[in-house]
Amino acid sequence: MAQPSYEYALGRISVLSTHLLTAAQLRRIAEADSTKAAMKLLLETGYGENTATEQEMAQGEIDLIIRAQMQLTRKRIQELTPDPELTGLFLLPVDTHNLKCLLKARLLGTQADAILREGGNFDLNLLKDMVQTKYYEDLPPIYCQTLNEIEGDLAREADPFRLSALLDGAMFRQAKAVLDRKKEDGFIRKYFSLWADYLNTISLIRAQNLHWELSQLRLVLVDCGEIPRTVFEESLDVPPEQLGARLNQGSHGAELVQAINEFAQTNELGVIARRMEEGLSLILRRARWDTHSLGPIVGYLEARETEAEALRMIFGAIQGGFEPQLPSVYA
Repeated sequence: MAQPSYEYALGRISVLSTHLLTAAQLRRIAEADSTKAAMKLLLETGYGENTATEQEMAQGEIDLIIRAQMQLTRKRIQELTPDPELTGLFLLPVDTHNLKCLLKARLLGTQADAILREGGNFDLNLLKDMVQTKYYEDLPPIYCQTLNEIEGDLAREADPFRLSALLDGAMFRQAKAVLDRKKEDGFIRKYFSLWADYLNTISLIRAQNLHWELSQLRLVLVDCGEIPRTVFEESLDVPPEQLGARLNQGSHGAELVQAINEFAQTNELGVIARRMEEGLSLILRRARWDTHSLGPIVGYLEARETEAEALRMIFGAIQGGFEPQLPSVYA
C-alpha cells in the first residue's frame, strides 16, 4: 500500500496537534482537589478521545487511559508517516520494553499483559508467540541474533541484567543499521547519537561507582553515538572531574561536558539524565518546524509522550497529597 505524502501527513499532524493539552489545561487539572475532580477536568478536554470505558473513568484508572491514548497516537503515526522505517526507530523502545517484559514474565511463570505497550513496530501477539516458542526468525536480523543469544544464556543461567543490556544494545544497533542504510544525516541521527553518548556516559560513571570490570562496562555500552565505544572503555579509571576532557567529542560534546561537570560538583547522576532528556527534546522541538522532514510527525509523538508524563506526575502528586510539578516544557 502506498504511503501518504508528506503534505497529507503534515496536514493531519497539524490538525491532531490542536488536541494536545495546553499548559493552562494541565495547570487547571493539577489544581483539582481530588483525583475524581482531576479526571473530570481531563476528560472534558477530550483527552483519550472516548477510548476509556465507563468503568475506567469511574475508577479513575488514569494509567489505562494514558496507555489507550498513546496506543492510538502510535497507530496514527504508523499510518501517516511517509517513511515507516525511519519513524519506526522512535517506536523501538516500545518493542524493546515488550520483549523484556515477555521474557522476564516467562522466566517467572507470570503474565505480562498488564505492562505491555501497544503501538510498536512488531505486533504484540506475534511477539508473545515468538517468546513462547523461542522462534525469532520473523524479526529483523539484529533482534533475531540477540534473542537467540539471550535464549542460549537463559538455557544456562537466568540473568535479567544481561538480558536487558543485550536488548538495549540491539535497539541501538538496529537504529544505526537503518540510519546508515537510509543515509539519514538529519535530526534523527542527531537524536540517536546524543542519546547513545549520554547513556554511555551514565553507564561509565555507574561502572566507576560500582567498581565494575571492563567486561561489565562493555556489556552496557551501546552503538550509534559520535564518541567511539573505545573512548568509554579507556576511561574506566579516569576520575569524574577529568572525564569532560576525554568525552568532549562530536556535535554535542560541549553540552555533555557541562553535564559531566555538574555531576562532578553534585555527585548526582540524575543531572546527566536530565540534561540528556533536555537535549533530546530540544532536537525534536527544532525539527518539529521543518516541514521538509519527519520532524513534525516525530515531534507530535514526543509531545504526546511528554503530555503523558505530565499527567502521570499530576495524578501521582494528587494521590500522594503533595504539590504537582509539571515538566519544564510547560513552564
